[in-house]
Amino acid sequence: MSDVNVLVVFYSRHGVTEKLALAAGLGAIQAKANIRLRRAADIADRQTIDANASWRENLDRMNRDYVAPRPADPVWADVIVLATSPQSSGEIEQYCALLRSDRAHAGKIAAPLASGGDDAILTPIYTAAARAGLIVAPPPTASPDPIAAARTFGQRVTSMARALKRAG
Repeated sequence: MSDVNVLVVFYSRHGVTEKLALAAGLGAIQAKANIRLRRAADIADRQTIDANASWRENLDRMNRDYVAPRPADPVWADVIVLATSPQSSGEIEQYCALLRSDRAHAGKIAAPLASGGDDAILTPIYTAAARAGLIVAPPPTASPDPIAAARTFGQRVTSMARALKRAG
């Protein structure tokens, strides 16, 4: 068994951020971590989702493939990867607000990740994670291959967590 546990919580409407989350999880596995992959629930109402056929189809599939984050997940985790879509970071911000209510997560690593290459979308997530008492890792370096960058990011934050555990 690995000595590092990585929780990957993502929000994706059309599957793009889902792919980044999977790549970050793969990177964590390659760095010999245990992972849990969870999809944050939509904030939008069902009528809004149903108005967009692609969103509706992807949501139905993702609801079959993933469970929502559970209260035990962040307790188990040493690293929490927070992957968001450029359309909405509210779902991940809401998840961080739940973490804020339980200070048992303080000192764990938060690793925000955004699809679309726009790090500005991460600002509210950085703030929400810091308010929850998490140590916020810098985003992955810009890359023409976002999947490879996410995989490397998963490896990097796993190594960071391992180093923190050994130092503690």
